Amino acid sequence: MPQLSYNFLMNIGVAGELYDIGFNNVLSPVSAIEPMIFPGQGLAKIIGQDLQVRLPHQGIANVTLSAPLSAANSTVVTLNGIALTPVVYATSNAATLMAIAALIAAQDGIASATSNGTDTITINAVQGFPVTATFVTSSGSAVTWTTVYSNDNVFYGVAVYIQNKMNLYSPQGSVGPAPYIKGDAVPALTRGRIYVTVENNVTSDSPVYWRITPTLSFPLVGGFRSDSDSGNAILLSNNIVRWITSASAGNLAVLEINQP
Repeated sequence: MPQLSYNFLMNIGVAGELYDIGFNNVLSPVSAIEPMIFPGQGLAKIIGQDLQVRLPHQGIANVTLSAPLSAANSTVVTLNGIALTPVVYATSNAATLMAIAALIAAQDGIASATSNGTDTITINAVQGFPVTATFVTSSGSAVTWTTVYSNDNVFYGVAVYIQNKMNLYSPQGSVGPAPYIKGDAVPALTRGRIYVTVENNVTSDSPVYWRITPTLSFPLVGGFRSDSDSGNAILLSNNIVRWITSASAGNLAVLEINQP
């Protein structure tokens, strides 16, 4: 069916589109890990590799024990939503902690899990993977575990929308640009101004936060907002990024990037 009417108030741009033709620096790193990266998402450097990027993730968990484990204690680790085989106390607190760490380290997506031999297990996810971990110990003496999360994300730039990349289509028409997939070169703006879709209201005076943990409301990481969303987004230095324009939640704002 032909289009018979047109909106005179055209969209100002799309997420990932360059804002102007001023000085822009765009590199072409490879998406070596992620199955999909959409234009407008913030990119993280793959540590230890040149010109490779990924999306940001919450990839480090430090789990601390309230008191030493003892006879009859049985500990169940739930890792990324999957309950692992219970680990029963054996020999000593230190030996049991090492057994728990070894079980975690053997799981997919985990780069390492180490115990300090006393009260803490540190879990590092493989780059490009998140980690969530809860420990529950039953039987024997009562102990509890506390998990504190951190990350090693290094902001690289923002994925750029390019005109010759095919759009995705549905029966209702275009639903936006196709993502960059694993193995693609991802044009990444490291200096200049670019449109991004904001998660909440922002102004040109707001700080810039970068989402590293998905939620039901915001299932994609790499988005930008003006607050931490209860620790699910991290603050980026205003020496590197700042808002140029204001926008309400779900709309486009201009982000200026000035990577050294």
